[in-house]
Amino acid sequence: MTKQPVPQVVLALALIVACLAGRFGVDMLHLARKGEHRDFAAVYTAANVYRLGSDFYDPQLVREKGINQNQVLIDTAKRLGTLHAHEGFRHIHEFSYPPFTVLLFVPFASLPFRQAAILWQLMSLSCLAVAIWCLYRSIPLSSHTLLVLISIALLFEPLENSLDLGQINLLILALTCIFLMALRTGHPVTAGVAIGLAAALRIHPALFLLYLAWQHEWRGFAWGTCTVAACSLLAIQVAGWDATVEYVTQIAPKYAVPLAGLTNHSLAAWILNTGSGLVPLVHEGQWQLLGRMISLGLLVAAFVILRPADRILAQRVVPESAFLSVILLLVTPNTTINHMVFTLIPLAVLLEQALGAAPQTRLVIGIGTAALLIGAINDYYAHPLLLGRPSVLMGGIKTYGLMILAWLSFNLIRHHSDPAVS
Repeated sequence: MTKQPVPQVVLALALIVACLAGRFGVDMLHLARKGEHRDFAAVYTAANVYRLGSDFYDPQLVREKGINQNQVLIDTAKRLGTLHAHEGFRHIHEFSYPPFTVLLFVPFASLPFRQAAILWQLMSLSCLAVAIWCLYRSIPLSSHTLLVLISIALLFEPLENSLDLGQINLLILALTCIFLMALRTGHPVTAGVAIGLAAALRIHPALFLLYLAWQHEWRGFAWGTCTVAACSLLAIQVAGWDATVEYVTQIAPKYAVPLAGLTNHSLAAWILNTGSGLVPLVHEGQWQLLGRMISLGLLVAAFVILRPADRILAQRVVPESAFLSVILLLVTPNTTINHMVFTLIPLAVLLEQALGAAPQTRLVIGIGTAALLIGAINDYYAHPLLLGRPSVLMGGIKTYGLMILAWLSFNLIRHHSDPAVS
């Protein structure tokens, strides 16, 4: 049999990816040598404080200035060298995850900070590779779509930001993509365990547990909820009941209210920032309430759109998970740029639809616009001058990108819901 030649477009894309990977590699080496890894510093310090038997949360943190109040945390950060400087003060980011998450980082606490940060950086890059591989298998992606997706990822500001900070989002992304692949290939137990672990580490992926229940996938739902329960009980046993109570009553509620500022890209924050900028006479609390109500309405509408079936159809899992990934970012009260690595899921799904057997130019334009707004436009969108009216409308650039992805994903769901397609 004659071997088919590799299409020229694939060779060209591979060359582009190789160049971008070289640049990305240099950036990663620089990050490993000189990066501050500020969010990793927070969880690393919390793990060290946990080993001391002290409270690793900082519920009295002065949010508007970021000034820490937990003296044991401050002293430990000074000893470890994990404090970082701002104009006029030095602090460490707040540990805001469930107590189970601190257990994940206890092994890192036995290493010096720089070594631990480099190890976590390598693990995060491995999680990115796992996520892309799972997307490649579950969608599945053609070779040229895969190369386009990798090219976008290598230039994507959310990925760069998440790696710079040492965030756990790439681990959560990998677990979510494992969930997607397992569900797509008919392994609901694996899917439930993966998304249960993700929800135990960071509560937001619990939305996918609701999706399993809504679609009557009871095995996956049962394994997912049992995984969350087991992780929570382990945290109570090891970290103590007080830490769980403190998280539930003091830490989590702070992040359930949308915070003002252009670095918050959720729908509720966009309503708060835009409303306060255009109609400053209306109290900020009323805009917050409106934003939360509209976000809740959007979440309910999303589940109405994802109408229940007797069983989850394999061809529906991929577009519906892509849609939910965007909805999750819109309805979470405080979505920051590093959370947007989750848009790699809808981008992968939409790119395959646009670049597959029947290329769709209009869809390519929409995807490109969303990717540009979310992943390429960097600092200027957060300039303080954009908080005033009417320029405040320019401040929601990344939220507009999420809205575009939500609309494109919704249209994809409608296509797969067509009886002629299903």
